[in-house]
Amino acid sequence: MTYKVNIVQILSYLCRKNPQLHMKTFDLAVLSLGHFHGSDWNFGPICSGFSRLYLVDEGEAIIKFGGRSHRLTSGHIYLIPSLLTHTDHCDSMFGHYYIHFVDCSKRILDYFHKYDMPLQMDSTLEDLQIIKRLQSLCPNTSLKNPLPETYDNSTSMMQLIQRFKFLPLGKQMEVNALLMLLLSKFFDKAKLQENVSDQRVLKAMYQIGNNLDKTFSIDEMAEEAHLGKYRFIRLFKQQTGYTPVEYIIRQRILHAQILFIDGNHTLKEVASLVGYKNFAYFTRTFKKVTELTPSEFIRQNK
Repeated sequence: MTYKVNIVQILSYLCRKNPQLHMKTFDLAVLSLGHFHGSDWNFGPICSGFSRLYLVDEGEAIIKFGGRSHRLTSGHIYLIPSLLTHTDHCDSMFGHYYIHFVDCSKRILDYFHKYDMPLQMDSTLEDLQIIKRLQSLCPNTSLKNPLPETYDNSTSMMQLIQRFKFLPLGKQMEVNALLMLLLSKFFDKAKLQENVSDQRVLKAMYQIGNNLDKTFSIDEMAEEAHLGKYRFIRLFKQQTGYTPVEYIIRQRILHAQILFIDGNHTLKEVASLVGYKNFAYFTRTFKKVTELTPSEFIRQNK
């Protein structure tokens, strides 16, 4: 069976399946693409500035994140979003196709953090055909060494992005369309985390997002919402799934990760920019959320 790619049909399909994806255009670049076959797949903790897609075709492995273990099994395709701290473990033969990709526009990161993304989807013949087509569009991009420290760093990422950008524009467009088609499987089943309708909570979220370097007073936020403190906290958690304090920490650490990846600030500058005057406390909070210290995260991503 010959698989012929039609970008117009693909984009039309994407917009029908998930209209929200049509609202933004992503600038996706393939960093690495290939097939792993072996048993030495034990890495982590890893927290990368790029995302991973795996299509498993043999055996099984374990990926751990969020305090839970998840089995990667044959016949499924998996999405590991960027900035998700995880650990890989395998003690038997494991075979899978892998795609490492990054969104140079950084827009997809916002989607990953707004939606509860499924980890696993059933794989189809079409998925494999898409990966085969991507291999023909991006030849010689397989990893020379599977150890994350050999490729998961700022120098390697910049070189890999530049290599992709040297592809003809038409090929870059086709790669983007094919990656979007694979991602649409996951977004089709994703659930919006913050389906916020209360204007008082929306206003508080806006103030938090635009003033991460400031000290927040829950009492003042509640007063501005014309609510008692504990009623405001209950409403905020009902709408967002987090207490105000949890939400503030989540936003601060996410912004710190993005600043570290940009690489234009020192450790202490980033801590201050996201509202932590005590650097030791920032380090403890960062590790509690990401399982890595700021220095470890920078070594992986910068």
